Amino acid sequence: MLKDDIIRELEENKGVPLSGQYLADKYSVSRNAVWKTINQLKKSGYDIVSGHNSGYYLAEENDIISEQGISVALPEKDKDLRVKVYDVIDSTNNEAKRLMISEDIDRMLLVANQQTGGRGRLGRSFYSPADSGIYMSLIYRVPGGVRNPMMITMAAAVAVVRAIEKLTDIKPGIKWVNDIFVGDKKVCGILTEAVTDLETGMAERIVVGIGINVRKEDFPAELTNIASSLRVEDVTRNRIIAEVTHNLLELFDAFDAASFMPEYISHNIVVGKRVGYERTVKNAGIDGSVKTGTEYEKAVGVVKEVCDDGSLLVADDDGIEDRIFTGEIKMGRNA
Repeated sequence: MLKDDIIRELEENKGVPLSGQYLADKYSVSRNAVWKTINQLKKSGYDIVSGHNSGYYLAEENDIISEQGISVALPEKDKDLRVKVYDVIDSTNNEAKRLMISEDIDRMLLVANQQTGGRGRLGRSFYSPADSGIYMSLIYRVPGGVRNPMMITMAAAVAVVRAIEKLTDIKPGIKWVNDIFVGDKKVCGILTEAVTDLETGMAERIVVGIGINVRKEDFPAELTNIASSLRVEDVTRNRIIAEVTHNLLELFDAFDAASFMPEYISHNIVVGKRVGYERTVKNAGIDGSVKTGTEYEKAVGVVKEVCDDGSLLVADDDGIEDRIFTGEIKMGRNA
C-alpha cells in the first residue's frame, strides 16, 4: 500500500527531504499519486514539511504512532517482530488474548493511540486518552515456561526504567510490584497475564501490558494527586515503544533473574517506607483447626527489603516480619 510505503520512507529518512520523483520512481506510481498520498497523511496528522523543489520530509517532532515508525526504531535483531497499531481499541491486552485464541503466536507487539477500556491490576481501569500516552501489549512465548509470572512483571518494570533512563534525563523509581514513579506520582503501570499449562503449572505464553503517560498534563480530578507523565517533548512515542520492546525481548529471551533483579531492587522506592498490606491469617480456630492460606488480615509495617525472589520483607508494628509474594501495598500516612 502506497501510504504505508511512504510512511516507512519518511520515518527512515526523518528530516531528510525526499523528492516526489524519487518516491514515484521507487514505487512505480505517478508524482500525482505521491502528492495525493502526502496530503492524505497531512490530513491524518502527520507533520510533513514540503516545499517547491525541496521534497518531503517528516518533522523531527512528529509523534504519530505507526507500525513503520516503531519498526524503523527497533534494532536490526528485532525487526522481524510482528507489530500491529490501532488508533482506538478497548484494550491491547484484551486484543492480544483475542488473537491468541485464533492464532498460534510466539511474539507480537500490539500498540494503541487510545484505549476505551484500558485495564490495570486488580480489575482497575487505566486512563488511556488519545495522542498523549503509550498503550502496548507484548505477546511472548516463554522458552521452557516460567513458574513465577511475577518475575516477568519485574523484568518488564526494569525494561521500562532502562528505556526512560536511556532516552531522557528522568530518574524513575519502581513501586513494588509493578508501578513506575517519577517523584511521588505514577507514570506507568504494568499488567501481566499468562496462559498456564495446567499439568506443569508453568506460564507458557504471556501478555505484558504497559501503559505509559508520556505527554499528558491535565488528569481527571481523581488522578491529579497520584498520576503524572514523563512530559518529554524531544523523544517520540515510537522511539520509546521501540526501546521498551527491545529491552523486553532482551530480558525475556535470556530470562535470568540475576540479570535484572539488582536493577529492580535498586530502583525500588518502598524500602524504609511505611505501608499497608494484607497477610495470611495463621492462627488456630475455635475447634483447634489451623486457619492458613484462606483468610487475610490487614496489617501496617515498614518495608525492610525487596528480596532476590521478588518478595517483600515487611516488619509490622509489633516487630513481626512478613514475606509478601502477591497483592499490593499502600504507601503513605494512611497506609
